[in-house]
Amino acid sequence: MCVLVDKRCRMVKAIKFKTAPDEGADKFGRNLVAALDQLKKVADQRNLELTGIGAGCAGMINHKKGIIEKSPNLLCLEGFTIGKMLRKRFRVQVTLGNDVQFGIFGEWKLGAASGCPTALGVFFGTGVGGAAIINHKLYRGASGIGGQVGAILAQPVGGPEAAQSHGILDRIASKAAIGSEALVMAVKDWAPYLHKKVDTDLSKVTWGVLRRAIAHGDKRIDEMMRARMRVVGIALSSIVNFLNPDIAVLGGGLVDEMPGLVLREVEAGMREYLVPEVSEALKIRRAALGGKAVALGAAAAALEKTIE
Repeated sequence: MCVLVDKRCRMVKAIKFKTAPDEGADKFGRNLVAALDQLKKVADQRNLELTGIGAGCAGMINHKKGIIEKSPNLLCLEGFTIGKMLRKRFRVQVTLGNDVQFGIFGEWKLGAASGCPTALGVFFGTGVGGAAIINHKLYRGASGIGGQVGAILAQPVGGPEAAQSHGILDRIASKAAIGSEALVMAVKDWAPYLHKKVDTDLSKVTWGVLRRAIAHGDKRIDEMMRARMRVVGIALSSIVNFLNPDIAVLGGGLVDEMPGLVLREVEAGMREYLVPEVSEALKIRRAALGGKAVALGAAAAALEKTIE
């Protein structure tokens, strides 16, 4: 998702294209430059001067060196010098960051967390991503990956090995974890609608298909989703008690498809274990920017850099 914004961070134009990791980093780079060239033409047509570029990507991003160091979901982009490539092509400052960090930054600047000094963001997609705004500043941490709630140990049964297997939040509420469990239910004919739609193909188990399965009476899917979201809330309560944020923002593809279920169950699990004073101060909201949160957050971060 690429967006062009004006100096007030209002979106002028958006372009979306498939990452297609199987085609490699070179092809991705060419597609990215082509999309940005289109946005640059729109800027020229409207007499807007390009002053900076922001880019958010899943994984560990070295924003100082302009390199995507680790990206488990996009292995072809590991080691990709995206900062150097964009600076060379467009001759402007490039601001890089983790996608979830830019997602909550976008929500803080323009969306659900606007005006909140401290905010926690949790986004459900391929994995469970987290990030935080602390005292009006994006928290990156010593390694640049601060806020990784997906690594929280939610089920500490089994000793240290639990962290390498089923015990962390990412392996309870990620798309792969939920999809795999749903597929087992489908194959056992505990979820007849889902079985009819996906057969035994895990790639067809999307958040949208799961939402429709629940709507069509697959009660086991509904029960599984509610139970896992409740566990997410319980696991997050420790972070919320520590951080004492003004707001927790929940977003990502799962929330877009099932906002009511996710927010109700996460909030119920969380508030059950919160210190009363923390709970009283906390608001829990759905992300407002949807699929554009990361791109708008990256643009906002780049805009701040150009103003400094």
